[in-house]
Amino acid sequence: MNILVTLNEKYIRPLFVMLDSLYAQGPEPVDLYLLYSDVSEESRGQLQRYMAEHGGRFFPIFVDGTAFRDAPVFGYFPKEMYYRFLCGALLPETEERVLYLDPDILIRGDISPLYEMDFQGKALVGIADHAVNHMLSDKKAAIGLPESYDYVNSGVLLFNLEKMRADFSLDRFIGLLEEYRDRTSYPDQDVMNLYFQEDFLLAPRIYNFNTGYGTAWNLLLFVLKLRHDKEDPVIVHYMGKLKPWQLEYYGKYFKEYYRYLKKRLSKEERRRFRLRLYYVARRIWRDRKRRLPRLRRSAEGRQDERT
Repeated sequence: MNILVTLNEKYIRPLFVMLDSLYAQGPEPVDLYLLYSDVSEESRGQLQRYMAEHGGRFFPIFVDGTAFRDAPVFGYFPKEMYYRFLCGALLPETEERVLYLDPDILIRGDISPLYEMDFQGKALVGIADHAVNHMLSDKKAAIGLPESYDYVNSGVLLFNLEKMRADFSLDRFIGLLEEYRDRTSYPDQDVMNLYFQEDFLLAPRIYNFNTGYGTAWNLLLFVLKLRHDKEDPVIVHYMGKLKPWQLEYYGKYFKEYYRYLKKRLSKEERRRFRLRLYYVARRIWRDRKRRLPRLRRSAEGRQDERT
């Protein structure tokens, strides 16, 4: 099984957590490909030893990043997010497929059915983004995608390497990045959907499951254990700014993530996580205060429309 990651030094610890959760499922031997510009020699050495200890192989491939020098990056979206689309050019020609995984992921079951999917002539297998398609459809409209289009999340992607080598045009991809620069909310993901919108095959949502609650009401119901996810995710994806390795995280599936994370924390870090409820409560209160003015303005706007 070929796994691809593209990240910088900041995401090395989450990568190890993701790999720990992968190997906890007892997968077949794994070849791990890392496309990077900013990962230290020490971290690469740790990954090399880790993969060897688990019977896998590690292939770090340096990317100078020149092609994406002017590509939009902001917030928690680093330039490395674009490197996944270079897989056809940079991975060995003997490889036919590779499964790209974001590092902010937890694997809870067998991913081989996803890995072994028939491409049916498509370049990519991906999973529809539940949040964008059902709650943030204005994001699709902003870049000219129709309401009926199944917008795909870029966190879990199975690449057809033969088709990527034959058909992918980096120049066209860069051109779309520039053309839509001022309209994208998630630059690599938005442009990916524009570029590949006719070349996706969809996989079930269980292989890229969002950890958000959707609404404050849903958050309350989940906290009170009055609501549960109807599906049993194989891959949980901790989308959004708050991540489960941060003290203020209050999304779903924290306890499962922490079982792996705590092995990689210092004694002082584990002590701070024991105080996590304080940080979570503080964050929820701060988020609530930020949202109140927006909700008030929205309500006033609806009142003006009625009058």
